[in-house]
Amino acid sequence: MSNKKPNLHPIVGSPAPDFDLRTPFGVVVRLTDCLREGPVLIDFIRGTWDPDARRRLKALGEARERLQERKARILVVTCERSSTAMAYLQEHPSPLRLLIDPTRDVARRYGVLQRFSFPVWNVARPSSFLVDRCGFVRYSFVARLQIHSADLEDVRKALEKI
Repeated sequence: MSNKKPNLHPIVGSPAPDFDLRTPFGVVVRLTDCLREGPVLIDFIRGTWDPDARRRLKALGEARERLQERKARILVVTCERSSTAMAYLQEHPSPLRLLIDPTRDVARRYGVLQRFSFPVWNVARPSSFLVDRCGFVRYSFVARLQIHSADLEDVRKALEKI
């Protein structure tokens, strides 16, 4: 029997763990600072190298304006090297805030670190958390498979209830 605690993620109604992470270009972004402006959608992706994550980035970019109508911001978190993410963003500019979790601490605190995922190690499981201005989770989705992601229409509906 293992003494390890299960890797639990924040559920609806629970406080969202605060964090500060850097963009690939070195800009520090803190969750609590973003919440001052309105709700925040935190979306974890496996990495900019992943085709499914690239599709997710595109979908989030397309949904950005609809979410901004409700004063929501999008923060995308990835557990990869800044240089890899920067190279991707230079070829594929995005209106999204991409944040690097190099130590995987934020992915661990959100319960979405996937120690092994074919064909890579230590990446975040695709997941989404909508956090209200008070810092509480109002929507939570953690994918069972790397090809799944939260339905952005469900996120929009949850945002309307905030």
